[in-house]
Amino acid sequence: MIGERIKALRKQKKMTQTQLAEGIVTKSMLSMIENGKAEASMRSLRELASRLDVSMQQLLTDPKEVELQSLVEKLEFEEMQLISLPDQKIREMLKPYLQEEMNSVWQGKAYMLYGDTYFQEGENERVLVYYDRAIEIFEKLGESEELAMGRISQAYYLLMWNRYEESIERIEAIELLDAKYMKTKTRTEYAMLIVFKNLLCDEDLEGAIRQLEDVLEYMTRTRIYYRADDVYRTISICALYLNDEKKIHESLQKAKQYIQFTEDRLAEIKVALSEALYAMEYRHVKLLGKNIKLMESLTTDVEPFIAAISMAKGVYYAFRGETEMGRECLLALWENRDEWKTHSLVDIAIYYEGLLRGTLNGCGDDWVPVIEEQVAEFPQGLFRKRLETLLQQIKG
Repeated sequence: MIGERIKALRKQKKMTQTQLAEGIVTKSMLSMIENGKAEASMRSLRELASRLDVSMQQLLTDPKEVELQSLVEKLEFEEMQLISLPDQKIREMLKPYLQEEMNSVWQGKAYMLYGDTYFQEGENERVLVYYDRAIEIFEKLGESEELAMGRISQAYYLLMWNRYEESIERIEAIELLDAKYMKTKTRTEYAMLIVFKNLLCDEDLEGAIRQLEDVLEYMTRTRIYYRADDVYRTISICALYLNDEKKIHESLQKAKQYIQFTEDRLAEIKVALSEALYAMEYRHVKLLGKNIKLMESLTTDVEPFIAAISMAKGVYYAFRGETEMGRECLLALWENRDEWKTHSLVDIAIYYEGLLRGTLNGCGDDWVPVIEEQVAEFPQGLFRKRLETLLQQIKG
């Protein structure tokens, strides 16, 4: 790639190979450099850059890579804000940068974004293939942080698809990278992955909380607060399933304090949803209603919170004895299940719980047979046990 830029700049300056090479390298050596058959020393590159009247940075930086970096950063930001473009459009934007090998961390990130576009389409193997390509690039470049992030994302996907053993393989590969040397972002994402695994399979919720608290302590030391609200919120969910009300209140309060400073609307919705789950578990009807109103005031009809809000509203009306309203909300949730079938197993389990709570409170049972079949496919763990308990209560 450097050779191509040298050749392009030379032609732009209307210089022959002899003129550019004189006193720096031989003409034949320059020809090999330009054709990618040889590499120039840093001293030679500095002298060539000087003769071409460009900086070393300009010579070493591929304009196409700069374009790709800008595009990837834009797409990553939009993904975080849940305002991303249609998957096909993203593929069209990224494809020109994936035709040739760049040896660039940005190309690796582009492969991950490209793979993500196949998730909603149910093209699971394609997702993994493009992540594998990204991981190959990160390994080749020695980018340990990006390598860890790639494997973390792969492990998330595999857990979501109930491919537990394959997910564990990825997690073990991440552990070999040594978590104590990870930066804040990677360390946080890794801890959240372990919590996700524990919620689904291992049930070591005390260990999950300890790991999350270690991440928060690390954030305090480094003063880099990446997803701190999410970490506190996740602690509250683990505490919920441990029946630790004190920790639930403490962690939700911390999450709320954090988002007061960030003014992050999406974070506020997530915290309200977590508090709604607490309210459902302990049948705090007024608190549940308050958080539903807050979520509805903050969300739009294009965001992935619609299913969760429908579920919460259905349970709210069911608890109030307004069975027709409850059934209407839960039936809407159930009839639109194709829209949330690609959500995580944890999300799906929570929706199922809401539906079954509705059944226990007289809001219909249309969904019970299908949920019973689906629960049999869940990994042995916390959510399967909770759902089986609810199903048993329905059967009497």
